[in-house]
Amino acid sequence: MNWNRRLATIGLCLWLTSFSYAAWGFSFVVFGDNCDGDQVFQDMLNKIEHEGGDAFAVNCGDAVLSGKEGQYKQYLQMVKKFKVEIHQVPGNHDLMRGSAKYFIKYFGPLYYSFDYENSHFVVLNNAFAQSFDAEQFAWLKKDLAANQKAHTFVFLHRPVFDPSEIYSGYVMSGRKVIEELMALFKKHKVEYVFAGHIHGFSQTKRDGINYIVTGGAGSPLRLPRELGGFYNYVRITVDGTKIKDEVKMIYE
Repeated sequence: MNWNRRLATIGLCLWLTSFSYAAWGFSFVVFGDNCDGDQVFQDMLNKIEHEGGDAFAVNCGDAVLSGKEGQYKQYLQMVKKFKVEIHQVPGNHDLMRGSAKYFIKYFGPLYYSFDYENSHFVVLNNAFAQSFDAEQFAWLKKDLAANQKAHTFVFLHRPVFDPSEIYSGYVMSGRKVIEELMALFKKHKVEYVFAGHIHGFSQTKRDGINYIVTGGAGSPLRLPRELGGFYNYVRITVDGTKIKDEVKMIYE
């Protein structure tokens, strides 16, 4: 092999390596519970956009206050100029008074999954006790079993438990189904489970899984400030096999 050909081969290998790295390097943001807090929500969107570079965002629910169609339209107007695509999780306020039809009309299915680069993302509906039914659980089991991606992230509205240990009554209903759900997450090596509903931020780790509550996108805060009672969102950075999470305060 002559030197010119060898250099060309080395250059191609370096290009392919850099391309592969770029394809697996991305970030996304997660937030929840913005209803009844338009100014905070707008400030958050502006800050996320100013920081830039995120592939997409996930809203963990309660985008609107009481499920009225006009409120959905108002929310869509607020995020219209936001350049980052937002994936929506149904919250209890979003589905109040039979308003699931508006969620489906403007956002799509109540539960679904999608892939991005080397990661799999699952959005669940547990807004009410009856929301997470046998049909959805069966769908989830098939979805996780079929997943071939390196990383898996799950998003729901009500946490399966309260990491802050203050609002235990705000978690998902049904002790048995919660235990089965967490066992399923462990079995399929889910790395992060995000929720909202509790207005603030809290985080813990169980069975090797990071459980994060990020419900500080505008709704009145419920947690004491020293225990996560501040307006927030979370940025996740995926860098090949590594994942970094960072809580961001909307107001420093």
